[in-house]
Amino acid sequence: MAFLHNLKLWLSPPRILDPDFGDLVFIYISKWPERSYWEAEWKFPPTGTVVAIALRGGEAGPDSETRQFYLNLLSRYDAILRACRPELERVFRTWRNAQLPENIFGVVKLTGFGVEDPAEQPVRWDISFETTDDNWLGISIPFVGETAQEAMVDT
Repeated sequence: MAFLHNLKLWLSPPRILDPDFGDLVFIYISKWPERSYWEAEWKFPPTGTVVAIALRGGEAGPDSETRQFYLNLLSRYDAILRACRPELERVFRTWRNAQLPENIFGVVKLTGFGVEDPAEQPVRWDISFETTDDNWLGISIPFVGETAQEAMVDT
């Protein structure tokens, strides 16, 4: 019976409409059910743009710690951007031989946030950006707690 249930989860993943994050789709990982999660394209209130997030949880829905982590980003958003700026400046100097403008959203867009285990202390998480011109760069900045780490760049 478990086989049929797992097959159903894979072929027709559950969906829910979450009051905070909108449409969520359950991604079931049969070999490691504890790693299953909910995917969302969240209209991030501070920017009004859509960002990708993944919320840990089971079939019943996202867990409360993950929900709270993402909701807490709203009040910390300005501080997060300030912490990201030095790494974004380094990326633009290195990869573009250019200076990052004061308004970063003229050259990049916010694309997502990620967190593995929001209960871990300090929590390890990341924020992602993409450049907006034809010379695409994907930029992910990992954080340990409130401290930005070296950016990872994808071309």
